[in-house]
Amino acid sequence: GKRPQISLTRSTNTCSVCGQAVHKPIVALEKKFHTECFRCHACHGLVDSGHPFAYVQNDGEKQPMHCRCYSEIFGIKCCVCKEPIPAGIDGIVSFVKHPFFDTEQMCPKHARNKTRRCTGCHRFEPEDDPFADLNDDDRCVCMACCRTVVVDSNDAKPLWDKVVDFLEQKLNLPIWKDFREIPILIVGYKALDDQMTSTCNAHRGASQIMARGLCLTEHHSGRRFRMARMKFDSSQHSFVAADVEERGFTFFTIPDANKVNPEASVTAILCLSGLPRDLAASVLAHEATHAWIKLHPRFDFQKPVPEQVEEGCAQLIAHLFLNEGLDPPQPLDSHDLSGPSDEKLRQYFKFSIETEEHDVYGNGYRRAAKAYSHIGIEALMSHVVLYQQFPET
Repeated sequence: GKRPQISLTRSTNTCSVCGQAVHKPIVALEKKFHTECFRCHACHGLVDSGHPFAYVQNDGEKQPMHCRCYSEIFGIKCCVCKEPIPAGIDGIVSFVKHPFFDTEQMCPKHARNKTRRCTGCHRFEPEDDPFADLNDDDRCVCMACCRTVVVDSNDAKPLWDKVVDFLEQKLNLPIWKDFREIPILIVGYKALDDQMTSTCNAHRGASQIMARGLCLTEHHSGRRFRMARMKFDSSQHSFVAADVEERGFTFFTIPDANKVNPEASVTAILCLSGLPRDLAASVLAHEATHAWIKLHPRFDFQKPVPEQVEEGCAQLIAHLFLNEGLDPPQPLDSHDLSGPSDEKLRQYFKFSIETEEHDVYGNGYRRAAKAYSHIGIEALMSHVVLYQQFPET
């Protein structure tokens, strides 16, 4: 609110606290006070009228308070340190807020200190209740996302099958030969980042929620990289090697395209480890769109689809999959205090696609969604492959 107006006057007045005459009163909150009577309603300490202060209404009467006391009693609690977020010297309370989860607010100092955030839902890690450590580039996952976390390529195959069924049965898109057999690899951050660096991939320019998957083509054949094989150790509150001898990793060499399918150019799809199931599935739906375009019989490598068009379509299909391709989310047990429900997490993943500001991903999605609303997904995808642009709507 506005800073209370304070003034000094030389006329004889009555102090609103002690009822005695006051010759140079502090005039504030529509009342008059002796300097020694102008005290905090909470701690009863003197309030310096020369600096910003708060106030509270008690039985219709405004009472002064220290900003510090007001913050401790009525203020916003930091979700990281659990302390009240203090007001600045100007009396204004500043904090960093999660864009979706309303109770996720933290002191600005934690942002400067780069407090860790869940790799799935981006919620801030509390100091008194650390998230599960993924032992992968200092990434962590909250207990809510941990309920369905995907850390092994074997866990990804059922998700991929669900994505392909969605494309074929719900969206009525043709599924090309060997599309279902594309290797789906769950990898650590470094393996994914190395592949993105080597391809100068557009994912690197988008927000973190986008940089979670990659569709590999024949140009990557022969490369060898590590895949994560982890399991959760509750005693250590972190993910550890599923196979001690392999130290939590196995290796995969990208095959030549002609050994998988002579007519194909897609050799593997990568997905970042440590994501909750619904998010991992949406990443696979996104990458499946890239694979579908590249395997289309009419796709011409000499005429690549512009990034905004292809990524926009991929985001559209990921969003459609989150809306229509997943089983109903499991309700939370009344005693489950792990965090947001699966339904709330799914809403956040859709929200992230809808509100993305990056030109390629955000505007690309919105343009794709507009075209989809006019002509449907089959006509949209065919037009994109044939003409390398969004149709005019």
